[in-house]
Amino acid sequence: MENNEANFFEKFGLKVCTGEVEVGEIYPIFGSITKIVDEAPGSITVEINNSIRAYMTIPDAEKIELLKQRAFDPGIFISTVLSKNDVIEVECSTVIFGRPEVYNA
Repeated sequence: MENNEANFFEKFGLKVCTGEVEVGEIYPIFGSITKIVDEAPGSITVEINNSIRAYMTIPDAEKIELLKQRAFDPGIFISTVLSKNDVIEVECSTVIFGRPEVYNA
């Protein structure tokens, strides 16, 4: 691990480990929204990384639009695992996106 990475992990108390995810536990999922599965007033269901189904309760229509606009941007999805059966299902409580990319032509 490079020194910058080691300092980042030390600063935030993070570590890299392997293991199985457990139903009912909260995990950060790094990736992007690859598909919008369903949208209803106040909630949206998305697919993360082509393999994880995430349910989100978002009462604000503007925030749902923002989520759809940033769909393919990388983000961190703080989620509680609901099921690990055929499809991993999670309840996502927080989404963190980085700054939007700005391109100058």
